Amino acid sequence: MKILIDTSYFLRLIKVEVEGIPQDLLINLLEKNSHEFYYSELSIFELTAKGLKLTIQDTNILVQDIRIGIDSIINDNRLITISYTNNPYIIEIAAELRNIHKDTIDCLIIASAICESDCIITMDYDFYEKVIQHKIIKEKMLEINNNFKFWFNDLSEEPKSLK
Repeated sequence: MKILIDTSYFLRLIKVEVEGIPQDLLINLLEKNSHEFYYSELSIFELTAKGLKLTIQDTNILVQDIRIGIDSIINDNRLITISYTNNPYIIEIAAELRNIHKDTIDCLIIASAICESDCIITMDYDFYEKVIQHKIIKEKMLEINNNFKFWFNDLSEEPKSLK
């Protein structure tokens, strides 16, 4: 299965704790050779922005922590990058998703996942609920990827389909 990993799962790599994600989740996930793992190039942007914001606040996060975390993603041969310009449908789907979700980066990452993978691992259950409730967007997503799934939080439950 082709799985896109959402930005939240990489936050620990820049020393940001995320409630609900076990510390070793990403390590254990990447050890599963039965899947292909992807990340959006926009996740690198998000990590950088979040990290830089935290460096000016009273935290223990340093600029070199951000660089080390980003380098660990970019240089991990188990992770494949996806550009939001890979597929013309990505921007089209993202534009539709903007009607129900205000964060453009999230919309582009989800749209990238729909067009380029089988599943997204994400903490954003609300996004999934919005899609499920919006018939036109849901149908358009299913046209592009009929078997697409969302896998949430600590991954203890089975992935959820759009159907």
